[in-house]
Amino acid sequence: MLALKILGAVLALAVGIWLGMPARYSQTTDDLERTMDSGLGRTRKVKRHFTPFAWMQRKAPVRSRRPQMRRGFHLESPEDD
Repeated sequence: MLALKILGAVLALAVGIWLGMPARYSQTTDDLERTMDSGLGRTRKVKRHFTPFAWMQRKAPVRSRRPQMRRGFHLESPEDD
């Protein structure tokens, strides 16, 4: 029974390595030039999804001035002009 488990683990490892290998696909220069000339590669727009973390970052207040701070650098928001 132990030999069967070891054989299965070795087989799973071999399949995993084989599936993880880089593909053997090659394009000719004519194919690449045709794709670049058509301009179809970058026409898709990314759909943005709502995430609570992004919403919290947009709604975060700007805390740039502290009265106790005497040394170091000073931060200002663009709205402080």
